[in-house]
Amino acid sequence: MLRGEVEPIILMTELIKQKKELEKILSKYGVKEPEEIERKIERGEIPEHPSYEDFLSALAFKQNIAELKKSIEKFLREI
Repeated sequence: MLRGEVEPIILMTELIKQKKELEKILSKYGVKEPEEIERKIERGEIPEHPSYEDFLSALAFKQNIAELKKSIEKFLREI
């Protein structure tokens, strides 16, 4: 396999991994978006610890997913 062919496979693998981690956190709190975790904390529905750390992790996964999608789209436009 050529170097250029490996990159999209790595990107897709990482995208899947990040999405699974995000889904794990979101399902833990029964929400669809990370921001909903923060709102639950603010309303006192869930304890701040470790929920806030999970919220921050979920935000990071969401951002990583967006960046990976952009990289994959860029690669696809180039082929």
